[in-house]
Amino acid sequence: MRFLVDGMLGGLARWLRILGYEVRYDASAKDNDLLTIAVENNMVLLTRDRELHQRAVAKKIVSSLVVGETEEERLAQMASSFGIHLETSMAETRCPECGASLMEKSKSDLAHEVPEESLKLYTQFWKCSNQTCGKVYWVGSHWKHIRQTLEEAMRLARLEQ
Repeated sequence: MRFLVDGMLGGLARWLRILGYEVRYDASAKDNDLLTIAVENNMVLLTRDRELHQRAVAKKIVSSLVVGETEEERLAQMASSFGIHLETSMAETRCPECGASLMEKSKSDLAHEVPEESLKLYTQFWKCSNQTCGKVYWVGSHWKHIRQTLEEAMRLARLEQ
């Protein structure tokens, strides 16, 4: 499943990429452009804009009006609506910034890109395959927050069923 996310849902775009989904996000894209992109690329349109959602449905574009106010509520809606699994796997995670695939890299390859303390504390690292992005990731202390967010989203999704 591939998603096209409107400019109001940048956070959701990042979360879906973390979960391994292909997500196209352009905060400056106009409504007509979003509709065209969704059709041409067979993508699910996610929006908070009720009018855009109604236009998409009228054109037989798969669309979801995202109503949650928190990321946990939005992720729960995605799980309920599209069967998205709210679990991460670094083998599937995409770069949250640009959506490109991540490649596992050795510590020695990243010695000049990762803080020295992180190199000492962690053993696995991944780098975005997009040359213009090139961000480096590791499962650090921030993953506790990621897990908590996903657990809360799973709890909310169960309540929606």
